[in-house]
Formats: sequence, C-alpha cells, structure tokens
Amino acid sequence: MRYVALLRGVNVSGKNKLPMALLRDALGKTPFYGVTTYIQSGNIVFNTDLETAHCEQIVGDLLKSEFDLNIPVMVYEQDAIKDILKVNPFKTRTMDDAKFMSFGFLSEIPEQDKVEEVMSFSTELETFKIVNNVIYFYCGVGFGKTKMTNAWFEKKLGLISTMRNYNTTFKLTEL
Repeated sequence: MRYVALLRGVNVSGKNKLPMALLRDALGKTPFYGVTTYIQSGNIVFNTDLETAHCEQIVGDLLKSEFDLNIPVMVYEQDAIKDILKVNPFKTRTMDDAKFMSFGFLSEIPEQDKVEEVMSFSTELETFKIVNNVIYFYCGVGFGKTKMTNAWFEKKLGLISTMRNYNTTFKLTEL
C-alpha cells in the first residue's frame, strides 16, 4: 500500500527543523520502502503493508527518538488523497485559480455542532466545506490575508489540523 504522511509544523519560521534527507535515511530503517519526501514542509510518501495507525505511530516515534520532535503526524492512503481531490466541492474554482485552494487534514472527524459553528464563517470570498476529516478551503482573499488560518480552524474545531495547498496535495498523489 502507498501512503502519504503529513507532518504538522515542520520547518516553519525556523521551528521544528527537520532535514528531509536525514528523515529519509531514518525512515529507511523502518518497515517502509520506496520512501520519498516532497519539499521541506513535512510530506512523506512511502510503501508498507502496515495499517495507517501503525504507520502514524512509527513515524511519530521516529521523530521523537531520532530528531527530538513531538509533532502531530497524519497518515493517509495515497488513494484517499486522490479521492479528496476528486470530490473537491470547489473543483471549478480550483481549476480557474489553484493558488487559492487548500486542504486541511484533521486528526479526526469533528463534532457536528463545531462543524456547523465553523461553517457560519464561510463567505463567498473565504469559502470552505468540512467533509469527514478534511477542510476544503477556497480562500479568494489569499492565505496571507485571511484570519481563517490553520490555527483558527484548530481552535474552533478543537482538533489538530495541517494544511496543504492544492499543488502540494496534487503532487503527493503522483509520487
């Protein structure tokens, strides 16, 4: 099975520094094979016969033991990432201008009452939809200008989230 691991808050503003080459070498000592990383923001693609939860545990433990990092890790089957792109509710807008599309990968499915509260903030320019454990966020004002940041979603939903833009998310389906 081909998996994608998303690490939250890696190599951001000089915090949680994690050299991808060293990470790839360390992952080579695990039951993972065909390991590749994509850009410096904590995206790992690999093969293994293990279950998703076991993969998350292995990556999380490795980050603690080898790099002294205690950061959230979310692992998805690569085919699930492809499905996320296929069902993007803002697909037409994304095709017009992909730089405004982002995906928030949540640690679990949020409580419905919290989803409803968060959805009340969605507007035409900053529109989003939460489906299962994914935030589909089309931010027409640009991600540098919005107040609806990853931290905002985490606070409102009471969950851990890590965001990836459209281009990164798409690339992770090809590696």
